[in-house]
Amino acid sequence: MNQPSIDTINPLIVDLKTQGRTVQVIFQCPLSGKQFPAKHYQPQDRSIGAQAIQSTKRSFMYAIQTAISQAIREVFGSNMVGRTAGNVARQTMYSASSNLQNSMSNKEKQQAILAAFQSVSKNFIWDDKGQRWISGQAVQETMSAFDQQRTQYPIQHPYDLQILSRMLVEVALADGSVTKEEREWLLNMLHPAHGTIDSIAQKPKLSPAELKETSSGGTRETLLLLAWTLALCDEEFDSSEKQLLLNYGQALQLSQSQIGRVQSIAQHYILENALEYMFGWGGQDQFARQNILQLASKIGLTQREAMEVEAKFQRRNAR
Repeated sequence: MNQPSIDTINPLIVDLKTQGRTVQVIFQCPLSGKQFPAKHYQPQDRSIGAQAIQSTKRSFMYAIQTAISQAIREVFGSNMVGRTAGNVARQTMYSASSNLQNSMSNKEKQQAILAAFQSVSKNFIWDDKGQRWISGQAVQETMSAFDQQRTQYPIQHPYDLQILSRMLVEVALADGSVTKEEREWLLNMLHPAHGTIDSIAQKPKLSPAELKETSSGGTRETLLLLAWTLALCDEEFDSSEKQLLLNYGQALQLSQSQIGRVQSIAQHYILENALEYMFGWGGQDQFARQNILQLASKIGLTQREAMEVEAKFQRRNAR
């Protein structure tokens, strides 16, 4: 057995969400319990009109924000409650933004799930004796720098998680304006035990002493990485947000090279998710390339850097 089928991968699915024509799946190894999140956009007929193209553009950042939301929620834990309203609102906003993403047929949904599994299949091997897929040794080349950082240096201590909540809220409020939709999106990511956006915002600003008290080592880079990624995902990277993040980096006692590395990983992660969305929609074409370069410019990457990210993305996902 070397080709996955819907019947053999169904037992691996522990979470499945559908948004329009995009499926988000979490596959879990039955032996180790290790989970592998994946998503896939099931394209429609490429003969679409101008209105559909505009809808795709509008949904572009929502797809990226959805991926970031999932990554941050995984840090706080998947068993969060009390955020249903915000999640529903976000899904509604995503659906309304894209007339292209109509509901899928059962056959299309199965094809999308299978394609999602294919994107993480390098992490699985077929167990002939048990007649099932199990996780193999993680191949570092198949993981983005963002995922490698989260995996190697996870945020686990309760104090670190509380600090992360405050960092995210302070970054979101740094430019002085947050829309209702943005507030609901952010609230959906935070752990209920850490309070609401308003209650967190009412706390004094994080002090260098509080940030210095976080777990040492790579965990501090992960804290800054998640905050930096959040700041970039709305395309509007305000100077006040950047200064706040630089202050965080210094208070976390990170070197200039470490702070620069975190910024680069965050920028690349944003672009990689955009590439996944655009390639899933229509593959590598001029329309995708144009949108990728526009986004790269907005988040501070040069055209050359964007092309390097695209090439590495293709290598990592080649199969």
